Amino acid sequence: MSSERGNVSRTRSQRYQNTRAFRNDKYDTSARRKKINAKLHDGVCQHCKGILEWRVKFNKYKPLTKPKKCVKCLQKTVKDPYHSICRPCAGLIKDKTELRL
Repeated sequence: MSSERGNVSRTRSQRYQNTRAFRNDKYDTSARRKKINAKLHDGVCQHCKGILEWRVKFNKYKPLTKPKKCVKCLQKTVKDPYHSICRPCAGLIKDKTELRL
């Protein structure tokens, strides 16, 4: 069995293989889905951008209903989901790191 302890090698290939890639807009053709698919993820690092694009691709991305609190300025100004700092504070941090270089 593949879940057996110490058994790390398989003797057969994968049983089921997808013939078509997953499409997140196959059944959901709402305006909300179109808006999510069209959103550009800028202002984040490459790793976080990849995570956000994966969330969009596989229907895991959920937009915010109301703004969240920024961890820097403590105001309710974070309007992007999966972010913890608002855009003005993120811009200040980016400017400071450029000054150090």
